Order: sequence, then structure tokens, then C-alpha cells
Amino acid sequence: MALLLATMVALSAVAILPSDDAAAGAGSRREQLRFMWAMAGQESNWDYYARNRESGAFGKYQIMPFNWPNWAAEYLGDARADQTPSNQEIVAYRKQRDLFRWLGSWRRVAYWWLTGRKDKNEKRWSAYARGYVENIMKLRKRAPARGAAMPPRTSSR
Repeated sequence: MALLLATMVALSAVAILPSDDAAAGAGSRREQLRFMWAMAGQESNWDYYARNRESGAFGKYQIMPFNWPNWAAEYLGDARADQTPSNQEIVAYRKQRDLFRWLGSWRRVAYWWLTGRKDKNEKRWSAYARGYVENIMKLRKRAPARGAAMPPRTSSR
């Protein structure tokens, strides 16, 4: 199934993402898709081809280059998988689902995505990290109700 999903064009998150999160205990699929929509807006303005010149982070979810091979191996079965739009969606969805199961809240998933840390005490988070998480949570409130169709623009500027 993952191979089939990896070959699909990423027209919308709903069309290509697995629906196994209820069994995985990762919260509702709808809430995760809304979170992902918000994170993508914060990270790349929904651009599958965005690249951070400083860190090398790539794509819609700004995955760090040293994370991609491990995450692609785990979630796609191929450490050398291309960072296609559909692969980005699959990897980000499954990684964030696993993070939610581990960390227990979307706020903490956002914090981990930025810092790689699992600290529960938000008072110990930097002002920058708190602002980043708040921006994602605000965007999440504006996300499509079903977290469905991503904005159509996916090419670099």
C-alpha cells in the first residue's frame, strides 16, 4: 500500500494519507490534518519545494536533511526515497502521528518539530519556540474543517 501511495500525485492530504491513525491512538485524522495544514503554512507557506538556505531543511514541512533518510526508511521502506510531494505527505503524516502518540498533544509535537525536545513545561521553552507553537495553533484554527485540500500552489517562488 505504501508503494501505491508513494506513486500518487499529492493533490490533497486526504487523498493520499493512510487512515490508520484511529487504531494508532494518534487523535483524530481530521485534527491531525488540520495540524499538518497549519504546520505547513508556518514552515513553508505550503510549498513542497521550499528549501532553507541555512539548515538545508526541505519541503512543505521543512524536514531536516539528516532526518529524511531515517524517516523515509521507517515510513516508506526506502532511505533513499525522493522527497516528492506525496512522499513528504506520507512521511510527515506518519512521523507526526507517532510524535502525537509519544508526546500527547499537538502543541508538544510543534515544539518537538522545531527543537527536537520533549519538554512539557512551556515556561522553559524559549520565547521564539512559544511564538512558533502559538503561530501554528492559530493557523490550525483557520485550517479547512476536514484538513483536506491543501493550497494549490506547490512550486518554489
